[in-house]
Amino acid sequence: MEQISVIMPTYNAEAWVCDTIDNLSRQTYPNFELIVVDDGSRDETVSRVKKKLSADFHRPWKVLELGANRGPSAARNEGLRAASGEWVQFLDSDDYMAPSKFEAQVTWCQTAPDDVAGVHSTWQLCYLNEGKVTLIGSPVVPREHINAPIMCLFGANRPLHSAGIIRRSILNEIGGFNESLRFWECEELNARIAARGRLLRVPATEPVYLWRMHRKTGYVGGDEARYKLAPVALGWIEQALAATNGKPINELGLSDSENREIRDECTLWARRLYSRDQKILREYLSMVRRLDPDFAPSHPRYASILSRYVGIEGAEAIVSLLGRPKAFVRDTLDRLSLYRKEPAFDWFG
Repeated sequence: MEQISVIMPTYNAEAWVCDTIDNLSRQTYPNFELIVVDDGSRDETVSRVKKKLSADFHRPWKVLELGANRGPSAARNEGLRAASGEWVQFLDSDDYMAPSKFEAQVTWCQTAPDDVAGVHSTWQLCYLNEGKVTLIGSPVVPREHINAPIMCLFGANRPLHSAGIIRRSILNEIGGFNESLRFWECEELNARIAARGRLLRVPATEPVYLWRMHRKTGYVGGDEARYKLAPVALGWIEQALAATNGKPINELGLSDSENREIRDECTLWARRLYSRDQKILREYLSMVRRLDPDFAPSHPRYASILSRYVGIEGAEAIVSLLGRPKAFVRDTLDRLSLYRKEPAFDWFG
């Protein structure tokens, strides 16, 4: 029976890490170890984790303490060096997994060809308050397979590294995470994995991984957000260019739908930058044109046409003006929570 090494980085996670450990304990597949790597927490994370694992966790475990804060990539790499399993599961300290995740994915991997580097399944965003899960949006069903490494960075259906398991031998071969990155490190890792071996989808009727958001903190945006928009957008296009080895997308042999997904996402980040920082937008567009020399906004259609005559910034000014009524409706629905739905499954007992 193949072993899975679960690597969990922690940083000031005392408020939620024990919930994640409780959820992990419910896996139906028995052969896994847990490696918690604390990245210089200043709260009671380490003491709470050790107390929880000593009292309630019935699998092999260890806690590594880095002392100084070195970032999640460094913490994951330290965990990888301590791992002994054939497969690796990266689990953030505030996320959750379906109890059947390991069993379903390992069963599939036992008959997978040797060139399969890893597998992924469906995942979804969520909130958790007082033990109650609220799902956000719709489940993300990853691509059945990755045709080119760049597609690990594009499209709503790109794989989430934590929603799968990866061969430890592959992770060791490619050197683990890029420790210089504090954002996009997971997509960048997936792109390098896809360049080395195949990433395939294990079918799932429900999400096997819940990526937890926190209501009080925006994720990507302005000064109030956890991550600032400008470096995130520029970092994303930098990783996209790296994934193509500097080649434009018209030389990659991608399908029409894949090219469309790339242009859609380039448009999305351009539109967000236009609303906040037009100087950075111009820097971003110069990089996008290295990826797609003929780039124009992909949607709405009139923006693509207008950009030929008034430039991308002029076209975005018109899109922004015409989009204000729709934005008002979206904001209203958000406040009323009309887009959320309750889960039909229980991962917490």
